[in-house]
Amino acid sequence: MNKCRIWIVVVMTFVLNAVAGPAFSGQTERPFPPPPMMGLSGICVHGEYLYVMAGGKIMEYSLDDLTTVKSSVDLPKPAPPTSAQMEAAKSGLMPPHPPMGGGPHGLWPADNVLYVLAGPMVYTCTIPGLSSIQAAVELQKPDLPNAGR
Repeated sequence: MNKCRIWIVVVMTFVLNAVAGPAFSGQTERPFPPPPMMGLSGICVHGEYLYVMAGGKIMEYSLDDLTTVKSSVDLPKPAPPTSAQMEAAKSGLMPPHPPMGGGPHGLWPADNVLYVLAGPMVYTCTIPGLSSIQAAVELQKPDLPNAGR
């Protein structure tokens, strides 16, 4: 009798998942989640300062006092998807979702400039004393080799 109850529970679980899954998946207006800006992170040291990228911000700390943010700047929010991207997502032609950490990201100091890699974008900031993003450049997508030859 216990095996019968277990099978009933298993069958009911499958039926509920089969009915509820498609019903709830159609309730979203966006075909794919927003880019994971919160997942971008990085850390580097230049001179007497520590630079940290987290939560959509770049923060500057003095190495003498790591408890107080000396200056900070917000990373620009990514552009919303274009109508062509939305149509491709609806038709199932979108590439696979990037890893949960977001795209490539990191911080690199050189002379008095901090280079910030955030997905396909490279931003530059003057350091020390972050005040704003000075420039933004979108990286070209690489040409992938033909797999069939």
